[in-house]
Amino acid sequence: MKYLLSTAFLLVAIFSLTSCGKDEPKQKQTATATYNLSFSQDLLDACNVIITYKAENGRNVMEPVTEPWWTKSITSDKFPAKFGVMYQFSTKSDAELVKEKYDLKGSLMIRIMTTNGASYSNTVSIIDAEGVAKNKVVSTLNKQSGKSIGYSVSIDGNVTPANNMDYD
Repeated sequence: MKYLLSTAFLLVAIFSLTSCGKDEPKQKQTATATYNLSFSQDLLDACNVIITYKAENGRNVMEPVTEPWWTKSITSDKFPAKFGVMYQFSTKSDAELVKEKYDLKGSLMIRIMTTNGASYSNTVSIIDAEGVAKNKVVSTLNKQSGKSIGYSVSIDGNVTPANNMDYD
């Protein structure tokens, strides 16, 4: 009888500890992008930098950049997920361009991860103008202003360029 009772308890314990995969809730699929932008001090001294970025589920958010490093992490559960940034440069009204040459540099590193384990990363230069004469700073900035970099992420984690996103 003890043996039968022990066996019964053991079987109940085994079956209560195992679960069927159908009983577990399905994990919600998301994609997270981390934007890391860096700018040279010469660029920040010469102009105002405004970043418009794709936030949660494709919403546009505009932010001024005042420091050499700018970073944001955004999560989206709407697929295809859209991530990207548009950058605008405008000469500061109070900027005194006193140096003879300026290094106008900026870059974006983006990392995208999905809950299913897919990942993507890329680093791109958004402006790379070294040794710009002070009388050419404004025209150099105007040529780069208003450009954007974007990516579309499918639910299975495939990342493709999507540079025609709406940032209005």
